[in-house]
Amino acid sequence: MALFGAKGGPHESESHALETRPFADDAPLSASRRIVAAILLQDMQTRFGRSYFSYVVAVAWPLSHAVFIMGAYLLVNELAPVGDDPAIFALTGALPYILCFYPGRTMPIIFLQNRQLLNMPVVRPVHIMASALTIELLTGSIVLILILGGAVIGGVDIVPHDLTTASVAVFATLFLGVGVGAFNVICTAVVGPFYLVFYIVSMIGLYITSGVYVPTWMIPESTRRFVEYNPLFNLVEWMRSAYYASYDPDLVNKPLVLGTATVALFLGLLGERFLRNKFYV
Repeated sequence: MALFGAKGGPHESESHALETRPFADDAPLSASRRIVAAILLQDMQTRFGRSYFSYVVAVAWPLSHAVFIMGAYLLVNELAPVGDDPAIFALTGALPYILCFYPGRTMPIIFLQNRQLLNMPVVRPVHIMASALTIELLTGSIVLILILGGAVIGGVDIVPHDLTTASVAVFATLFLGVGVGAFNVICTAVVGPFYLVFYIVSMIGLYITSGVYVPTWMIPESTRRFVEYNPLFNLVEWMRSAYYASYDPDLVNKPLVLGTATVALFLGLLGERFLRNKFYV
């Protein structure tokens, strides 16, 4: 009789177990979120120093790079080859490069700086990758806001005629950046830090052939057939199609950009699963 007490006996216990089971199942996910958040906060504090001012430097680096690219272009070119404002032409060329290049370069650096955390049993390589991906998306968004805000303060009309196209182009750029970044983490773990030299040289080559400084129709046909396979070239075209009617968004090879980003991210996650032993020192 004691098994069937005043509160419903075994039925009460069974109901309570069913109610609490989802919370128990969520425990590993909650633990992973806390680990990723802890790594993220540590990286923000220690990347360039011992305080959160370190993260200010992390934001200022790509921001100053973008300002330098735009400033150098405006110093040499008083007239834009397309449109009325050379600042917009420079902006739409610099943004895709900066928002793509820095996540791809910085995510492996975050991995290298936090590699010793893998000596802790609860930390896995995917935690460091997730933290790096999150912080680079945050950094890219902050850099974008600061660049656009600075342009507005400088009297530049940054509003595109097609806001949707511009927004999707920015999203695609960040997606490619973190996808390549995840792939670069694996390559850095396998090959070593010198892989980053190869990546930087490759990105410089892609930047030079991306049409940042010249409109599409000024590129010779024989050359354009090759540069059309450059994801960065397509991102610049995609961004400029939101501002200039002479740029047709339908001619942008969007499947190439999104496919490259997806494959790179997939290979990064696949490498984390099957090459996990390469992450440990």
